[in-house]
Amino acid sequence: MVKMVSLSNKAYAELKDIKNIDESFSDVILRLLKNTKDIKQFAGILKDHKSELDLMEERITEDRKNNNGRYQ
Repeated sequence: MVKMVSLSNKAYAELKDIKNIDESFSDVILRLLKNTKDIKQFAGILKDHKSELDLMEERITEDRKNNNGRYQ
């Protein structure tokens, strides 16, 4: 089954840059997903680094504002 997805121009360019000549975009996405780590392994990793957490939160908030709330 084929599904349509929308990508920003930047996301498309990033995928295109890492796409091998013999790969489809679906192949690239599946390859990237296969190489992801389980998010649970990072739980609590920054608990002793409050300033880093504050900076990350500020960046996430700013990104959400810049993306018109699409990720909220």
